[in-house]
Amino acid sequence: MTSKSATQEPVHTDTIRALCARVLTPNTYRIPGGEVREVTALLHGYVRLLLCERGDVSQARSDAERLLSHGPGEGRLGAWIHMRALARVCRVLLIERQVRRQRNSAAAGQAPQDPDVVVKQ
Repeated sequence: MTSKSATQEPVHTDTIRALCARVLTPNTYRIPGGEVREVTALLHGYVRLLLCERGDVSQARSDAERLLSHGPGEGRLGAWIHMRALARVCRVLLIERQVRRQRNSAAAGQAPQDPDVVVKQ
């Protein structure tokens, strides 16, 4: 299996949304430490991937860049907080991406490409 650069990989929005929803549920404090590291690494990659796409300067983009430049805080709580912050900003970046695609499709006179017009939070 060959590896692709971040700009060549497709963004699997359903997978990302599902991971964000799982991380942002109230029971995530029970996720084991090893899994927190795994999920954080996945979210880190997804956020990087979403930032590679062109988009307007937004608060979410600024927050994402800040989160990527700083690691989690000290201990398990710091890692958990960082993971949830990545999930929140990732979810907002996905919404911005969807809105941008719908706007571009409408400007080009095409039907929207994403079937789910409203992203449920």
